[in-house]
Amino acid sequence: MLRVAPYLLSFTTFLYTVVGAPQYDPGTPGPSTVPGSLQCYRLASDFPPSSQWVSWQTLIDTSRPDMVGSSNSGPDEADAAFAAVQAVSQSAGLDPRIVFALMMQESSGKVRPIIGDYGKSYGLLQAQTPGIPLCDDYAKNECPEDVITSQIEFGVFGHDGNGWPVAPGLAYWMEAQAGDVGRSLRGYNTGSVPDPNDLTKAGAATASYVSDVANRLTGALVGAKHQATCS
Repeated sequence: MLRVAPYLLSFTTFLYTVVGAPQYDPGTPGPSTVPGSLQCYRLASDFPPSSQWVSWQTLIDTSRPDMVGSSNSGPDEADAAFAAVQAVSQSAGLDPRIVFALMMQESSGKVRPIIGDYGKSYGLLQAQTPGIPLCDDYAKNECPEDVITSQIEFGVFGHDGNGWPVAPGLAYWMEAQAGDVGRSLRGYNTGSVPDPNDLTKAGAATASYVSDVANRLTGALVGAKHQATCS
């Protein structure tokens, strides 16, 4: 889940563009085959490079059955989530595969996920943003596209308060960590990066979180399946 950062020096406005953020190069789509074995990516230096990630289409193909096969989300809502991830990632200069893997880790891609973190985290990216637009009031497969897109935006761009504690999104962490994906994921989940080398050090957050998302990117952990990949 997106955690409220314990300290922020310059994050004061809701970001719609990220100056200096690393830009995604779509020219390297990654392999289309799915590796079989889970790996523990404990150290920041262990995090797999993008050349070892599966393609965007493979992520969709291996995740869509779980997303639309539940009683939670319909096919149109799943398509809206895919489109939102691509559009918001592009506007943030991020590889959409990162945001997609983050979404599957946080909510299994369900547009009506439970409210996590003891009632503080909401939406597809489980952002700590009370008041975030949700799909709960809409029938299955009838949640508007803009509601789904807003959930992705809050997770990627964060928010600047409006009566709530400031919660930076993934784009903030990617800029703060100079494009290091593993450390950025640690920041997103924990609200800080306790140890820039050992990414399983997470305080009260999920120790295996970074490794779990990495395994989604390599195709070893797919769909709604959840498994701790580091002990």
